[in-house]
Amino acid sequence: MSEPDLTLYLGGTRSGKSAAAEAHALRNGGPVLYVATAMPQPDDPAMSERIRRHRQRRPGSWRLLECPRRLAPAVAAAWEAMRSDAPGGSGQATILVDCVTLWVTNLLLSLPEQQDSGALERLVTEEVSALIDLSRALPCRWIMVSGETGLGGIGGNALSRQFCDGLGLANQLLAARAREAFLVVAGRLLRLAPAAEALAGA
Repeated sequence: MSEPDLTLYLGGTRSGKSAAAEAHALRNGGPVLYVATAMPQPDDPAMSERIRRHRQRRPGSWRLLECPRRLAPAVAAAWEAMRSDAPGGSGQATILVDCVTLWVTNLLLSLPEQQDSGALERLVTEEVSALIDLSRALPCRWIMVSGETGLGGIGGNALSRQFCDGLGLANQLLAARAREAFLVVAGRLLRLAPAAEALAGA
């Protein structure tokens, strides 16, 4: 299998990472499948408002898939539906996943024992690997958005440490396969060089 055409945008809360990813998808010019991992919660109005703003910002022509877990099979089915509706459409398609942060949150909360670090590591590795395999198989561009939560030190409780470890693993697995990765800070982008490239230039 060839390496995926994958770009990863990392950043903190309100860093501008989602806006950067959406602008990238618009520049690509083809149809877009937007994969949202956040699900509205009736008892969380702040999250509902965040989702509303994201929806308002996206072009109406973009396809939407809301999927909190098991992304690979859901995206594969949505991709086939999109191709059936517009066979031979103009421009290469893009699949934009926003975001990995909430995806890993959903995986953590799905575990019977949320303190089981081994179970989370296995689940994250399984789901991310399945999505990477799919990204290699489909003839499209991929853009993924994720939070960078590991810059603020070690979490103050076991659950937050578990989450940061799971997200850090997911980010590393994706970055290892990405053609490009960017850290977004205050709306500014910093290209992240692969470790081998960075060491060669040292």
